[in-house]
Amino acid sequence: MSDIVLSAKSAKLMMVCEAEGFATIDDLFVLLAADNLCPAICMTEGCDRIERLESDQEEGYCEGCGGNTMVSVLVLAGLI
Repeated sequence: MSDIVLSAKSAKLMMVCEAEGFATIDDLFVLLAADNLCPAICMTEGCDRIERLESDQEEGYCEGCGGNTMVSVLVLAGLI
């Protein structure tokens, strides 16, 4: 059996999905279509802070590590 290696973006998307209680990423995207804010996750390795930010956020401030490293799931997925 081969190991599947996820990209950093994919791994972070899966973390958000699990933290928000969604079975699949598609379920998460359906909910986001009706909301102005969406989950964003810190892209710093070792920091997995999740917050609700603007849908197009690419460099939001992370309260966890102090960097401008918060990225919305829609940006991570390439939908924005």
